[in-house]
Amino acid sequence: MRILHTADWHLGARLIERDRLAEHAAFVDWLIDTLRTEKIDALLVSGDVFDAANPPQDAVALYFDFLKRLADLKTVKAVITGGNHDSASHLNAPRDLLRRFDVHVFGHAGDNIVDLGGAVVAAVPFLRERDLRQATAGETITAVHEQLRAAIRAHYAAQLVACRDLAQGRPVIAMGHLTVLGATTSDSERDIHIGNLGCVGADIFDGFDYTALGHLHRPQKVASNETIRYSGSPIPLSFSETADVKSVVVIETQAGHTAEVRRPQSSDSRNSSLRSSNLCGVKIQTLAVPLTRHLIRTTVNRATLAADLANVPAGAWAEVTVKLDAPEPDLDRQVREAAAGRFEVLKVLADLPVSATAPWQSTAPTLHDLQPRDVFRELLQEKQIEGDELSAVFDELLALRETKMTA
Repeated sequence: MRILHTADWHLGARLIERDRLAEHAAFVDWLIDTLRTEKIDALLVSGDVFDAANPPQDAVALYFDFLKRLADLKTVKAVITGGNHDSASHLNAPRDLLRRFDVHVFGHAGDNIVDLGGAVVAAVPFLRERDLRQATAGETITAVHEQLRAAIRAHYAAQLVACRDLAQGRPVIAMGHLTVLGATTSDSERDIHIGNLGCVGADIFDGFDYTALGHLHRPQKVASNETIRYSGSPIPLSFSETADVKSVVVIETQAGHTAEVRRPQSSDSRNSSLRSSNLCGVKIQTLAVPLTRHLIRTTVNRATLAADLANVPAGAWAEVTVKLDAPEPDLDRQVREAAAGRFEVLKVLADLPVSATAPWQSTAPTLHDLQPRDVFRELLQEKQIEGDELSAVFDELLALRETKMTA
C-alpha cells in the first residue's frame, strides 16, 4: 500500500495581508496529479487544513473542490485530522457524508482508528486539554504540565494497543498534531499550549511503524528517526521558511526491497528531489512540492542597493534588510523604487550599528511579528513587573481563548 503524508495546508492564510489562494490552488492541482501518477492508495492530512477557525469562503471552496476531485479518482482513501488552527466542529460537519467516499475526518479526539486495508491508522488530531483531563482547584502550572504530558503519552499508548489488535501483523501508523522534542520550528507556528506543554518525547511513538506529524512547518525527521516525520507545510508560510524545500512523504507498506532514488526532470533543483529509505518494514520517500512563488529574505548594502536587488527573482515576495551607517527615514520608499516593480517588497528592515540606532528605529520586531504572549512579556518588562506568575496566568487565558475559538 502506498500512502502520502501531508499537513499544515493553512488554507486561507495570508502573508502581510497578501492572499495565498493561488499558491494553495497550485498545490492542490499538483497533489491530485501526484496521487494519480504515484499510484497512491491513501492520503493522510495531519492537521491545520485551514489557517483559522472561521476560514474565508474561497478557502472552504478550495477544500471541498479538492475533496470532490479526490472522490473522482475513486482509488484514494483519505484520513484528515484537525489541528490547533482548525475548528473541530467545522471539520466534522460533513464527516458522515465524506465517509461514503472513503474520506475519514476527525476534528477532535474519540474513536479514531481507521483500517485502510494495507495499514491501520491512529488518526489523532490536535489534543486539547479538555480531551485529556479535568481541571481541579488549586493546581499548580507544573502539575498541569505533568498531567497533560502523561495524558498525551497514555492516549498514544492506548491507540497503539487498539491498532495492533486490529492490524494483526499489518503496519500501524500514528498521526499527530503537536510539538515533539528534537524538531526545528519556524516563525509561522502558533504555540497554543501553555508554556512548553506541547513538547513531548519522540519515544511516545515507539511501536508505530510510521508517525505522520503536523504542526511544525519545516519538513523533517524527528530525533534522527526516519519513521517519525513532519511533512511540513506545502508552501512557505513565513520568510523564515525561504530556505526550506517543501515536500510530502510517501510511505509504502510493502518492505523487503531496496528503494530507488528518483529525480524527476526539472530546471528548479528545489522541485526535483525524491529521497528514499527502507526502515522498520516501511519504505519512505520524500517528494518535493513545486515552488509557485519565491519568498526571498535578503540583506543588501545601501551603497549598492539596486545592484544587490537585481539578484531577487522576478515575481518574488521579498523581505529586505538594508545595512546602513545612519538612519534613513525614507528607506522603505528607496527599496521599493529600487525593486522597480520587478518583484514585490513586503517588508523593509534597517540593519544599523547600535550607536546609530534611533529610539524609533529599534531592531526589535514589529507588532506584526509578535504574538500576544510576546507583547504581554514586553509590557511586563517595560513596567518592571516580576512576571513569572502573571505570565503563566496569561498563558492559561490564551489557551482557554484558543480552545473556545476552535471548538
